[in-house]
Amino acid sequence: MKKKVTAFITFCMPSRVAGILLNLLGHKIHPSAKIGFSLVAVNQLCLDKDARIGHFNMIKANKLLMRKGAFMKKFNRVNGPINLLFGQYAALANNNNVYRGSAPITTGLATLKLGKLGQIVSKNSIDLTKSITIGDNTTIGGHGGQFWTHGFVHESKGSGRIRVDGEIIIGNNVYVGSRCTFNPGVFVGNGISIGSNVCVSKSLKKAGMYVAQPLRHFPQEISEIRNRLTKSTNQQIEEVYEKAISY
Repeated sequence: MKKKVTAFITFCMPSRVAGILLNLLGHKIHPSAKIGFSLVAVNQLCLDKDARIGHFNMIKANKLLMRKGAFMKKFNRVNGPINLLFGQYAALANNNNVYRGSAPITTGLATLKLGKLGQIVSKNSIDLTKSITIGDNTTIGGHGGQFWTHGFVHESKGSGRIRVDGEIIIGNNVYVGSRCTFNPGVFVGNGISIGSNVCVSKSLKKAGMYVAQPLRHFPQEISEIRNRLTKSTNQQIEEVYEKAISY
């Protein structure tokens, strides 16, 4: 019910009036914060000084917290049991798609966390089956990036398969070029630049520049993956294994 009332207020009321009504509803909206013509259906909304949400965003989530000066521009779509945590002056620009399946496809909550001055530019696809952390002064640049926190491994014969989930952590002072794809369970250290069209399938630890690698072959058996990874104990609709980040 609180989500529906919050969505009605943010969608139908002028920003100043919306702020007053949202505070009465139990949210925390600073007088200088601004909400544009957007639908914001969340259980908990916190907008600090000068935080702002632009026009034509569709947000259906659990929690949205935006620290001082953080902002969201236009045409972003957020949907699922998700927490969004924006540090000071963090930004989500235009036309990004952030999504997560509901139970029993996923369990619990996952968080998209942007550090101070962290930003995601435009037209990125962000899967939050598991959490994604983006550090301070880090930019997900260009257009068309894909961030996947789940994937599948099929048996070599027959219909059997398992799902592999893993968080993504990107450190401080990182730049990511256009159309990069991140696989589950990867860590990117501080001071790294990643060129366009790179598939990040393993952790990157040493500072410097990384560009696309040649295509390689790796043998893969589902039994080996079952033995190597930890099976999820949460109730799921399919067999799920957790892929821990390698630091």
